[in-house]
Amino acid sequence: MGVIDLNRANLSLTSINTAVNALLDKVVKETPRDPRDYLGASSIGSECLRKIQYDWQVASDHDARTMRIFQRGHSGERDVLAELGRAGFRIETGTKRCEFEALDSTFKGHCDGIICDGPSVEGLKYPCLWENKVLGDSGWKKLERDGLRSAYPYYADQVALYAAYLELDENPALFTAVNANTCHFLAVAVPFDAEYAQAASDRAVMIIKATRAHELLPRAFKEPTNWHCKLCSHQERCWRN
Repeated sequence: MGVIDLNRANLSLTSINTAVNALLDKVVKETPRDPRDYLGASSIGSECLRKIQYDWQVASDHDARTMRIFQRGHSGERDVLAELGRAGFRIETGTKRCEFEALDSTFKGHCDGIICDGPSVEGLKYPCLWENKVLGDSGWKKLERDGLRSAYPYYADQVALYAAYLELDENPALFTAVNANTCHFLAVAVPFDAEYAQAASDRAVMIIKATRAHELLPRAFKEPTNWHCKLCSHQERCWRN
């Protein structure tokens, strides 16, 4: 009888996995990612003003894993949209009504959708804004426990801006989140907050004015070793000097 090998295999270290990953990572990394010619409403929530400027003005150099996380969010949005539709929600997406432009078209936003009608649900009135996110387990649980404003203030600002500019401020928005680890689903009603919407709009104006004046806004963190900076795709450019 032969000796049983009790050592666990690490399949991620096999040559076939390494080779296939290299091929796929190259495809993902080569996906064109030109900078936008406008500041997006979804990007101004970062606590680092300089990162917002770089995200707007410079093509981000994300690794393949991060790009897949972005794609996961887009796929999750399509899946939830289809499920809501089958449940009787009538949602308008991708139309002019779902977009806004301001400040000579230098500030724009595109919401996930507008729920025009749907089932009778306590706390929901139509029409209302709809935003969806796919979150990791810890972030999803934080949202469930603390609410959108405390857990994800930048998403809360995004929702407030869309509601204000798209004139959907009368009824609470529906914010949905999918747990990427467990596939649990969370639906949260988000009442409109005019104060936060105004503050976020003022922030966008300040960022646009500074960028037009070629003024580099301050970093939010004092050391490049801060974990926020380590995860930022602009770390090398930002701390070069």
